[in-house]
Amino acid sequence: MKTMKSISMLLLFVSCAVFATTDASAGDVRNARINPARGIHHRVNVILPGEYNSCRTYVIEIRDGQGQLVAPGQVFNGSVETYDFYERGPATGIRFARLAEVFFGDPAECEYQLHAAPVMIIGKFNCGETYRYDLVPVIGAQKE
Repeated sequence: MKTMKSISMLLLFVSCAVFATTDASAGDVRNARINPARGIHHRVNVILPGEYNSCRTYVIEIRDGQGQLVAPGQVFNGSVETYDFYERGPATGIRFARLAEVFFGDPAECEYQLHAAPVMIIGKFNCGETYRYDLVPVIGAQKE
C-alpha cells in the first residue's frame, strides 16, 4: 500500500512538472506582452444585427492557417464592438477571426445562439500595421 501511494505521488509530481513546462514554453511565445508598435495588430469588429442578450458565452479568436491561436482569445461582450489582438511578427500565411462558443452547462437552456462565418486574410503580415476583420454574427434558433 505504501509503495502504491509513493508511485501515485511520483506520477502526480511528474505530470504536474510536464504540464508546467509545456504551459510555460507556450506562454512565452503566445501570451507574452507585445509592444503594439512592434507587433502585428489584428482588429476584429463585431457587427451585431441589433441588441442581443445571450445566456451563452462566446470568445473572439485570431488563428493561423493551422488553427493555432496567434494571440489569447477575448470573451465576447455584446456591448463591445472592437477587439484588438497583437502578434509577434512579421508573418506570412493565413489569419482568420472567428466567434467560438464556449460550453458551460446545458446548451439547451438557451433559446437562441449566435453564428458567424470566419473572416480570413491571406498574405504577409507586417509589424506596426493593422489588419481588419469584420465579423457579422446572425442570431439563430437553438438546433434540436
